[in-house]
Amino acid sequence: MRALGMAAILAAFFLAGGSARATLIDFDSQGLTGPSIFAAASPSSGPLAVATGDGTVTFSGGVVLENTTFLPANQTALYGTAHFGTGLSNQLVIAFAAPVTNFLVDVVNGLSTAATYRVSDNLGNSSDFTLASNGDSGVTRVGFATAGSTITITSLTTPLSIFDFFIDNVAFNLPIACDPSSCAGGAIPVPEPGSLALLMSGLVGLGLVRRRAR
Repeated sequence: MRALGMAAILAAFFLAGGSARATLIDFDSQGLTGPSIFAAASPSSGPLAVATGDGTVTFSGGVVLENTTFLPANQTALYGTAHFGTGLSNQLVIAFAAPVTNFLVDVVNGLSTAATYRVSDNLGNSSDFTLASNGDSGVTRVGFATAGSTITITSLTTPLSIFDFFIDNVAFNLPIACDPSSCAGGAIPVPEPGSLALLMSGLVGLGLVRRRAR
């Protein structure tokens, strides 16, 4: 049983390693600029399109802010949203060019009190978490092992009319065999021939191990 489990783990490891690549959007190195306070941001600024090697990633619901107060030390520019009677949308939405295999995102609390947030995708995966106040480094990294093509970050703080939060360091993987133009719209990417060969060799190995165990 131990050898059977190890063969399965190795087959899965090589298949995953041969079929994914990582892309990072950190809002600093993309040359994105914006105001330092929400009051100077336009609520109707429209979607933000960021070009990557894995297609265009579209952000909506917020704006890019620079050099705002109470941010983690390694961040100068972030994408955020706020509402203080008037302002931007409660939800921040990230739309990828194709379904991704996994993603990670930093969520930063911009309020002076603790707040609860939800990160979800269009496949039904979600995670709720509470962040400390902005004065206490209220930031966490959230993600899923698998995800769809759209990610939504929502403030669950009561009352919902008061929210102030940011995102940064959006990391995601697309299958290597998935061209953004052909995988858009939910098409299922096909593993590369090399990955298929690795999978077949792993399955053959599993058969040999099971026969030997008998």
